[in-house]
Amino acid sequence: NLVLTAGFTVISSVNYPGGEALQSLHNLENGESNVTVHLDVAACQTGVSRFLELNRNWKYDKTENLSAKELMDRHSHLLLSAESLDSYKMRLIKDNFDVIGESTGASLLRKYWPLRFPRFLAAGQKILILRKKKVS
Repeated sequence: NLVLTAGFTVISSVNYPGGEALQSLHNLENGESNVTVHLDVAACQTGVSRFLELNRNWKYDKTENLSAKELMDRHSHLLLSAESLDSYKMRLIKDNFDVIGESTGASLLRKYWPLRFPRFLAAGQKILILRKKKVS
């Protein structure tokens, strides 16, 4: 029972890449005070919650259906699904933001899981952490 509980706890903990990505962003940008973070739908559906909005000086935005220009103009950091970043309309984001981290969620287990079970390991959600490039 203890082994199964420990195993399922590990699986559950990596099943929330959005929450993991937001925690990583806090660690990466700990000393920054002027931060405006956009959290896309994929990040919000995979673990981001108000409880993870830890820095009172940061602004967290979950507005949906923003254009790439609006994302660029309004935010210093983005948490986006890797799939959405691959679309053509996100070219502006690719040109103006750097990927500073990623959270792979349950797909991380595929590397170490010896069996093809459970099936949810076949599909993983990757959330990218992006920071606006510094203008020099």
